[in-house]
Amino acid sequence: EALAERIAQLEIEIARRVGEHDTLYGSVTSADIAQALEARGFEVEKRRIQLPDPLKALGETTVPVKIHRDVTAQLRVKVVAERQ
Repeated sequence: EALAERIAQLEIEIARRVGEHDTLYGSVTSADIAQALEARGFEVEKRRIQLPDPLKALGETTVPVKIHRDVTAQLRVKVVAERQ
């Protein structure tokens, strides 16, 4: 539960290349989110990140991360345009 609270306080920012009209090239998957969490010092398997569909738009969303059978943290994920 302590880990869930620490994850819930995080905001992960993932930069992606965008084309005209701010459309993403590709998408953000649970593996990308797991990598971003690992960079922050949290070991979370990508299958525990409950992302129904890959994120395909810029903006902020809340993604459930299952820590334990009874414990799920709400992680804020922000998809931003990559700086060139």
